[in-house]
Amino acid sequence: MSQSPTSEAWDETVDFVVVGSGGAGLGGALRAHDLGASVLIVEKSDRWGGSTAMSGGVVWMPVNPDMGARGIADDRESALTYLREITKGEVPEARLQAYVDRSREVWTWLHGETHVELGALDKYTDYYPEAPGGRPGGRSTECPRFDASVLGKDNFATLRRPHPQSQIMGKFGITAREAHGYLVDSWATKLRLMWRMVQFLFRRGKAKAWGRDLVLTAGNSLIARMGRSLMDRELWPRLGWGATALVQAADGTVLGCVIEGPDGTTRRVQARRGVLLAAGGFERNQQWRTRYQKAPIQTDWTAACDANTGIGIQLGMDAGGAVQLMDEAWWTPATLVPRSELAWVLVVEKNLPGGLFVNAEGQRFTNEAAPYIDVVNGMYAGAGGPCHMVFDAEFRQRYPVGPVAPGYASPDARTPRRYREGFFKKSETIGGLAEKIGVPPAALQATIERFNTMSRAGVDEDFGRGDSHSDRYYGDPRIKPNPCMRPLEKGPFYAIEVVPGDLGTKGGLVTDAQARVLREDGTAIPGLFAAGNCSAAVMGRSYPGAGGTIGPAIVFGYVAAETACATQGSAVDVS
Repeated sequence: MSQSPTSEAWDETVDFVVVGSGGAGLGGALRAHDLGASVLIVEKSDRWGGSTAMSGGVVWMPVNPDMGARGIADDRESALTYLREITKGEVPEARLQAYVDRSREVWTWLHGETHVELGALDKYTDYYPEAPGGRPGGRSTECPRFDASVLGKDNFATLRRPHPQSQIMGKFGITAREAHGYLVDSWATKLRLMWRMVQFLFRRGKAKAWGRDLVLTAGNSLIARMGRSLMDRELWPRLGWGATALVQAADGTVLGCVIEGPDGTTRRVQARRGVLLAAGGFERNQQWRTRYQKAPIQTDWTAACDANTGIGIQLGMDAGGAVQLMDEAWWTPATLVPRSELAWVLVVEKNLPGGLFVNAEGQRFTNEAAPYIDVVNGMYAGAGGPCHMVFDAEFRQRYPVGPVAPGYASPDARTPRRYREGFFKKSETIGGLAEKIGVPPAALQATIERFNTMSRAGVDEDFGRGDSHSDRYYGDPRIKPNPCMRPLEKGPFYAIEVVPGDLGTKGGLVTDAQARVLREDGTAIPGLFAAGNCSAAVMGRSYPGAGGTIGPAIVFGYVAAETACATQGSAVDVS
């Protein structure tokens, strides 16, 4: 809720209040501090890092300096052309320009003033590389491994743990650059994994003493590096404290906020230069998801942080802010795993040869290897929501499926019962599998026969699977002529249920190129900023490439701090 100022005194005063401790919040907090502002970061949960800490940690940054160092050409106009193309004119030009222009500035600042080190993933393609301005690699970037011991035990203990899928990468110390090469079942892959396991075993004693392994990759590496940068500045999130209201002047200027601690204590905090709302989306708010989004939808279909209930968006709305894209999310097909509170995303499995998606009629309905946001849109259009992924014994032998390792490492007999009975459906015949998943046997048989015929030719005549360079990134290069397609011929046959999941919602407060929250009439609310999934995505309804969530979060958190610190005295409109 929003409150008007009263005669009550402020309990404390700072220049800049940041609500949330993910990439957007920490990016804004670090930059504001570097500009000379006093900063308070409040985080309502008892863990810092948000969904960024749980993620794969990839950051999409066009025209980044490391692209040139790796011989990959990129330029401002190509990046803008690409973003204009995929956002279809639905995002203001000024916001697109701000993102492209400020990304390089943020990169330079991160590398020069913080512990964040980003390297271009030269083979990780944009999701629409054939679109005008698209690139076959380099815009997606990631941090290298990080030794978390420098955080100290207390700070490390409260770092939000990665998603279980990222934990697997972390256990082996595998980065996104390396993970791509681990998909192929070969002796080289097995030897590399064995060496990684040996390294982990050598670290095991220290990991036990610290509560978990100290070698961090993915989102934990990125956010821990930002945390180490906070320590350099003697700045740390106030855990267990959440913002419950904004305090506004009669003209709507945000003067500060009310925060509440774990014991119910409240404090009024004056924010002389403004408040940044960076508390994530509303992934865990079933009421909002039902109200705004496609049906069916469930909060346990998301891979995002369990603390994300939309409070930041609600605060902005109460203050007069407009919202957009509330029906959208960073969609990805996902599966529900026994004993896991988080959905497991199927970013990789859907592209690998020897598997396909079918609806309740036993029919294919989309290009399974397309960008994951498009696959879920296809699920809603062609399956009405959940569907099944069907694959054969060879797929099971070669590739991971959710939490289950490839058959060569985890054969069915050694796979935990909860996966064999509560996750996989299995039958020696396609007809038997059809009955177990409740689809017409004849239809499933016909679907697989057609898929097999097209796979042998290497051309998906129905949906174009494997046509794009993006489709093939997670394909198997040993399979010819199409690395995303192989006939399903060898039993037993398997199926898992696939749900329309997400990495986070992308609807939120409308902001401008300065990260200011806007009213319905397009005017800015003085002193109020938003970034990350609290704000309506600068990527519109699309997804440019891996890291298309985290890149804008950090950049516009930085921009919010720059805008706020350009004001004099109390927060004022700087347009």
